[in-house]
Amino acid sequence: MKLISKSDVPLLERIRLEDEFFSQPFMMSYSGLNKLLFSPVLFHQHYILKQRDDVVDKPMVEGKLLHCLLLNPEEFENEFVLMSSDMPSDGPRKVLDKIYEIMKANGKSEMDGTFMDHILDVLKEQNLYQSLKTDDQRIDKMTTEKNIKYLDYKFQAERKTVVDQDMYDFAKNTVETIKSNSKLMDIMGFNQDSLTTNIKQYNELDLVCLEFEDYSFGIRGIIDNLVVDHDAKVIRVNDLKKSSKSIGQFEESIDYYNYWMQAALYRLLVNHIKETTFGVDYPVEFRFIVVDPYMQVAPIRISEDTQKYWALELEDKLEQANYHFKERDFSLPYEFLTGEYVI
Repeated sequence: MKLISKSDVPLLERIRLEDEFFSQPFMMSYSGLNKLLFSPVLFHQHYILKQRDDVVDKPMVEGKLLHCLLLNPEEFENEFVLMSSDMPSDGPRKVLDKIYEIMKANGKSEMDGTFMDHILDVLKEQNLYQSLKTDDQRIDKMTTEKNIKYLDYKFQAERKTVVDQDMYDFAKNTVETIKSNSKLMDIMGFNQDSLTTNIKQYNELDLVCLEFEDYSFGIRGIIDNLVVDHDAKVIRVNDLKKSSKSIGQFEESIDYYNYWMQAALYRLLVNHIKETTFGVDYPVEFRFIVVDPYMQVAPIRISEDTQKYWALELEDKLEQANYHFKERDFSLPYEFLTGEYVI
């Protein structure tokens, strides 16, 4: 990850970006809060200077794919593309890659018929198929179904998340495992008659609170799965997690990745809006639905006492974040800004 120092951004541009950032409400999410607490400099670089690291790691892609296939399967083709397994050989692929570059330079963002305009020139440049007697033969050689699919894949891969077959198969099989688990399906609100009105299920629910306490920012969270159970008189918040470790070690990940902070933030949001949004004042249960590399899947419920403790801890973290915003100081973590740090 490349760090952008203040000196790398011209002074007037930095002032403009900072003024623009603070002139509009900022919605603090778990990821934003986590980044701010880990490194205010990284937060400033990402959110204020807009120097963003676009690298997406494998666990993040796995989690996103799993969420999609379980909670919004109809969105798969809009968000993902399977890595092409039937690749053209080296010669044709170099020609197709060059045609792709030319089309991109001409402002094309998706595959269309203009690729035909470049075939002969690029074939000549690459010295491919020049032994064939006619231009029509050379064009026919390049316009096979495999080649056209590959060129289309190049465009799709730019605007969608690329997943390989193994990743897709794992996520698909995991979803089948979840769906075969009656207890999990009950918890997540899937097991209900279509005419039943006593249980309401919401997936990928975007909750926003523009003004909260005296903070200089709002709060936002996209909840994987929320169930309002009018029979049990409870609201269940379920967060799907793809773990890189065995499910028995997930408790370590809660602390390491600050997942506790995400849970507390979601509970805070739901408690704040549950009466106005859902028309009820039910208690909130929180669970991580954990998937490990061995396709073991289980719910982990967070006790009420633990949730209350996390809520207090979150309040402290939000106060620290608020200090950075009020002072507009992102040069160091909170504990180094407010006094000498002593070990």
